[in-house]
Amino acid sequence: MEKRLFRRSFDDGWLDVLVGLGLTGIGVCWLAGAIALTAVVPAVLFPFWKIGREALVEPRLGRVRFSEARTEETRRSLTGWLVLGASVLVAEAAVVFTLGNVASPAMTGVSDVAVAIPVGLIGIGLLAGLLVGARRFIAYSVLAFTVAVAGILGGVEDPAWLILAVGGIVLGSGLVMLFRFLAAE
Repeated sequence: MEKRLFRRSFDDGWLDVLVGLGLTGIGVCWLAGAIALTAVVPAVLFPFWKIGREALVEPRLGRVRFSEARTEETRRSLTGWLVLGASVLVAEAAVVFTLGNVASPAMTGVSDVAVAIPVGLIGIGLLAGLLVGARRFIAYSVLAFTVAVAGILGGVEDPAWLILAVGGIVLGSGLVMLFRFLAAE
């Protein structure tokens, strides 16, 4: 019963809205050339998780307190995702640094693929939604990889457009879920 309740407690769309806003904000920062600010976007949005939960979700569903075992399992999973995320970030930095220092004509195809690396990494990160039982994040992840491939095939030159596409779709989906949740009252 607790497992089902845990899974359903994130079906309101608020998580999707914040993730979509975050990705959209990251895309806008990247497009504006302020790539360093992309690291600030999640930190700015983080406090809105609690604000939105308390203002929109909890008045309709109530506040659930999960068992210590569930809380500990979630903590362990978050730590694992943090380690994976840090590893992926280091790998991405190494690839970008390496590609930036290689000016060989033979590397042209590799640089065409490099445009999709950020959104591909976002696709991996979106799987973190599984931590809260939000299986729809598998679809978001598949979407991110699809957008990455489409970006490569379409010759997109700026990863910002790919990030904006994924962020816009996740945001739109989250808004639909949230409006349905609020209307079901």
